[in-house]
Amino acid sequence: MKKIVAGMLAVAASAAWADVGTWQVPSWTPVLTAPDAVKKIVGGTCPGHSQGMCVTSNAFYFSFHNQIVKTDWKGQLLKRVEVTPHGGDICYWKGRVYVGVWEPPKKGEKGCTAIKVYDAETLEPVKERRMPEWQNAADGITCLDGVIILAMGMKDWGGSDKGYSNYYGKFDAETLEPIGKPFLVNHGEESSCAAQNITTDGTYIYSCYYTVDEAARTPNFIVYDKDFNVVGKYLFGWTHGVDVIPGGKDGAVRFAWATTLNNNWDKKSPIVSQVLVLFGELKDGKISDISKYIGFKKPMPR
Repeated sequence: MKKIVAGMLAVAASAAWADVGTWQVPSWTPVLTAPDAVKKIVGGTCPGHSQGMCVTSNAFYFSFHNQIVKTDWKGQLLKRVEVTPHGGDICYWKGRVYVGVWEPPKKGEKGCTAIKVYDAETLEPVKERRMPEWQNAADGITCLDGVIILAMGMKDWGGSDKGYSNYYGKFDAETLEPIGKPFLVNHGEESSCAAQNITTDGTYIYSCYYTVDEAARTPNFIVYDKDFNVVGKYLFGWTHGVDVIPGGKDGAVRFAWATTLNNNWDKKSPIVSQVLVLFGELKDGKISDISKYIGFKKPMPR
């Protein structure tokens, strides 16, 4: 991969992963979810592609348009629940998973941004915060130092309506109360919507975007410090989910990232989605695909 910004990023993952158990990653080889892990829901609606993923020592969590799927590290289904569309990214914190949600406007009503929280073991709803006063779509989400960071879209807050600027909101992870107002971050690369996926290693924040011209191979992976200053820009994987995982060595940061296979929105189609989980490494200012998946360097359909 072409180096965009020089410099080696240090890792401080221990704080971010203190409560997820002992990590014993069996290998850095691709994991494919079982064919029955992702299905059409009642009424025949297809889930589309994975909107986001998060990883613990014993499970993968995938957020889809209309469901949350939990599998083991072999891709076998552990739990699946139907949820209100449109689910965005998903993150894990202290035994719970958090999903950024955009509820599209219904007739005579406005759309609604929301954060919805589920028990990580059972996927039962725990709490939610609905924000009808915020009309931006919610996508990327992560938790850093007990604070939920939510991607809030690009428009309606007085900023650029092009893709160079994106808004973020901060919320207390326990109460879901807002911490200040949404703030503008200009990462300098044009994108077609807000950050799709966000993750953190406890020191840096990593954000994936849809680029406007995918064929141009412009950076789609932005690294920030805790104050949202841009530290690095890279071309990386795809925006169907990404999470930092332990296992980096010699200053490397390692990621699990997801791409969806057989993605099909046709209600009449018998095809169901499967998610392929792969692994990447950020070291010495460049990203490499340690799972050796050929699709890493190629644009993939959304």
